[in-house]
Amino acid sequence: MLPEQTVFVYRSKQETEVFDEPGEVLPVPLFASELHLTVKDLFAWLLE
Repeated sequence: MLPEQTVFVYRSKQETEVFDEPGEVLPVPLFASELHLTVKDLFAWLLE
């Protein structure tokens, strides 16, 4: 069984965004706008 892989994005004065599909692209700050990081990529990197 795979562990739950969910990313919560908290931004000031905005609703919390929830990303739990492997192919979803995560939001990044403007200075990193060329970075396209998916939920799957993030957890692969963290679990390395």
